[in-house]
Amino acid sequence: MKEPLDLTKKPTSKKWYSRPWVIGIIVLFFGLILYFGLSGQDKGADTPFAYGEDQLPAIKVVVLNGCGYEQLAREYAGSISHLNIDVVSLGDTPRPIYDKSIIVVRKGDDHDLSRLMKMTGIKRWTSALNEYHSADFEIIIGRDFDEFMK
Repeated sequence: MKEPLDLTKKPTSKKWYSRPWVIGIIVLFFGLILYFGLSGQDKGADTPFAYGEDQLPAIKVVVLNGCGYEQLAREYAGSISHLNIDVVSLGDTPRPIYDKSIIVVRKGDDHDLSRLMKMTGIKRWTSALNEYHSADFEIIIGRDFDEFMK
């Protein structure tokens, strides 16, 4: 049969993994590994260096008068001449129907588009890709030109 309980006998020990302090140490250990593994990455060689606008190549654009005001393309080109923008040519759109200014992407990339939007303040854009175009972008100046001429 069963032995009677003896008060002087040590109770049977629990398994090591059922003790709360062991589980706490394991959780802490994995937490430290996760923290140092994610935050201690080498940021030297893989992190891209952020160049200033003056160190990047100029963005080539064609400035078009889209609203019919005389000499507007020339005036706008003069107002952006101090920026890192190379105006390749000036002209007029076939019809002066543009109320809002817009950037037309001809063969530029997204990084250059965001640079151009930041420099000019024009947020609207569309894409009409053409690898044979003379410039990466066209800026069509609309009737809202006062917002963008400084």
